[in-house]
Amino acid sequence: MFIATVIPLAKGAQKEYLSYFSAIDIPVGNIVSIPIRSRIIDAIVINSEEARDIKSDIKNADYQLKKIIKVKGDSPFNKSFFVACQKMKKYTVSSTGSVIKSLLPAPFIENINNLEKIKDIDNTYNENNNRHEKLIFQATPSDRLAFYRTLIREAFAKKESVFMCVPNHYDIDYFNKELARGIEQYVFTFHSDITKKGLINMYNKAIKEIHPILIIGTGIFMSIPRHDIKTVILEHESSDTYKQIRRPYIDVRSFAEILSEIQKTKLIFGDTLLRPETLYKHEKGELGEISSPLYRLPQTERQVVIDMKEETDEKGKKVFTTISKKTRQMIDTAISENKSVFLFSVRKGLAPITVCNDCGNTLLCPNCSNPMVLYGTRQITATKSTTPRIFMCNKCGRKEKTEVRCPICSSWNLTPLGIGTDRVYEEIKNLYPKVKIIQMDKEATGTQKEAGEAMAQFIKNPGSILIGTEMVFSHLRNQVYSSAVISLDGLFSIPSFNITQKILHTIEKLHNITTNNLIIQTRMPENKILQYILSGNVLPLCREDLKERRDFGYPPFKRLIKITFEGTAIETEKARGFIEKVLGDHEPQIFSAFISKIKGKYITNTVIKVDPILWPLIETDKKIIDDKLYGVLSNLPPAFSVNVDPEDLL
Repeated sequence: MFIATVIPLAKGAQKEYLSYFSAIDIPVGNIVSIPIRSRIIDAIVINSEEARDIKSDIKNADYQLKKIIKVKGDSPFNKSFFVACQKMKKYTVSSTGSVIKSLLPAPFIENINNLEKIKDIDNTYNENNNRHEKLIFQATPSDRLAFYRTLIREAFAKKESVFMCVPNHYDIDYFNKELARGIEQYVFTFHSDITKKGLINMYNKAIKEIHPILIIGTGIFMSIPRHDIKTVILEHESSDTYKQIRRPYIDVRSFAEILSEIQKTKLIFGDTLLRPETLYKHEKGELGEISSPLYRLPQTERQVVIDMKEETDEKGKKVFTTISKKTRQMIDTAISENKSVFLFSVRKGLAPITVCNDCGNTLLCPNCSNPMVLYGTRQITATKSTTPRIFMCNKCGRKEKTEVRCPICSSWNLTPLGIGTDRVYEEIKNLYPKVKIIQMDKEATGTQKEAGEAMAQFIKNPGSILIGTEMVFSHLRNQVYSSAVISLDGLFSIPSFNITQKILHTIEKLHNITTNNLIIQTRMPENKILQYILSGNVLPLCREDLKERRDFGYPPFKRLIKITFEGTAIETEKARGFIEKVLGDHEPQIFSAFISKIKGKYITNTVIKVDPILWPLIETDKKIIDDKLYGVLSNLPPAFSVNVDPEDLL
């Protein structure tokens, strides 16, 4: 009899290692099926030894060993991928099994026996590997495409394969179309919308192909064990889609960096505008460059800014309106020419902006001049729950009571305003009753199928109007005639320290899909972010954004770790006390004022800020993860979820 030590491949596994017995000696690296409570799950074998050699340990164990149910076969990944998952496990305060589960396509595990066996080659510590490089490439889309074409053909000439990692399958379709010409038989695309059978067939072809290949896929396909992959391209590096929204909250960009460090492969971060964290690493000399980063937004001469404070009715009286006269003229022109229009809208909080009815001023944060957002808060005790309202700045966190006056004219006549997709839809429907109008947001098109069908309708009907949120950018590849941002001010209301970057990327994406004019409606035309966007040169804005991040203690100057708890009112009150006790040394910020009631339970978030040296992505002699803090976080009860590098604080 043999005793096998395994790592369960399951999210939320309580233990890193488990032991089972088997009648046969199972090779290290094999995938097996094991019983855990009432479930049967997969696990990877990391050690196997004869029972007689550890007889005393078995006798003294306080649990009864269970039998391995089934040996499924060799793991569909190589050693370097496994080592990277082990390192990612510590960084994310999770388990190796949960990391593997999050980064490995389920069909590969379910159909191990149908997968082509990988060659016994592992490039984890191969001295013949290319010199490890990490490079940035901030340039226009056309310049990046031209470079990638040359890079791929040079790699093929050196008998090397390339992996291009992209955020979603729409990007896969785009880059496949642009890069595959002339090398179609050596390009392999992978995404989760492919059928299980299709994925297995594609995997086997990619493994068996003798010629170097180009793989274009989403992050979970970096596990594909081609030993000749020497270059990895992280395209659209700024996309928040790379960050997984469920435990263990893996950021594919971080995993790619760890994996490239282990495999000593070249890693390229590509985008029109890279993340501030990435640009800061470049400034510090941690990342090289393909060429000097370009800080210009393309085609800014086609922008038209409308000051919504100056909109008037038929009598010349200033009014609040959703659609400006200029935007209506733009829509009229497009419809008359049978062209399509996209109207972008976003809404967060109870009201993204609050304006003074007497002077038209927008209520701004005294600290950083961003709009103060009206929130409904929930104060919880064991016996009651009340819901007062407050103003809060989503950039710096400043809070104000609702009993405030207009700072310009001292008027109490303040009105909270919000422009969401529903409101835009109703107004456009009234203005253009005979035009086909399509709405795309998480409520109107909640599933991928519904979103795909809505987009198909829009493309099939020239002269139609599309109203949607940022989810449209993941589906729309065909260009539209004209676009409009219905309320740029709503973007400032998003509760994220990344708001400056979100606005920049939103405008950039709108330019990329618009052939004619782009209208930007705002009540704050003097806002500095908008002024930089209008100039086309965003370098000063990026520098100012970094300065604000340093002042407020945001990435890359601090590592953010968010702990989320969900429970009843009594449980939440106890959890807050527990967090304050165990993390008191780290000055936890507990956002108890923004607890949302979901399905009879409450959600609260705690954020701690850590020096990046004490929580590095890649550990070195000088940078080691704080063992004391790691111990506290890793020992939190399962009801507390830990999210390292969250996209937002709330």
